[in-house]
Amino acid sequence: SEYLIINCLRHRAFKQNDFYVALINNLPDDFQFVDYESIWSYSASPVHKKDIQVDIFAKAGGDDYSLIGEVKNRKAKFSVKEAKIFLAKALEVQQLENVSKALFFVFSAGGFFQNTIQFLKENKIAWSADKKFLEV
Repeated sequence: SEYLIINCLRHRAFKQNDFYVALINNLPDDFQFVDYESIWSYSASPVHKKDIQVDIFAKAGGDDYSLIGEVKNRKAKFSVKEAKIFLAKALEVQQLENVSKALFFVFSAGGFFQNTIQFLKENKIAWSADKKFLEV
């Protein structure tokens, strides 16, 4: 499912911005999808730290939002514990890659616990459970 979302970001999201923006909760007012410079599954091994892996890193140019995302295609709901782990990894990637403007987002096919949604709101993390992201 990471591949499907990466493919969507690479080929469709910026061409059908309004459609895809409507599928995501908690987006900044000025957010829009763009033709990203690069999109990939990110992993790094910073010195003296644990390996960092995020499912999606879409690097934008200029003053556009880069995306750092987590993808869970499963029945289980996304938990606060997972959200906290993702937030720590996303902040690390943002720092390692010198990204000044980033949108953190989580896609979870199984949805989210209510307290997870509260955590995501408080930490300005966007989320979606809409399976239209997985359509080819």
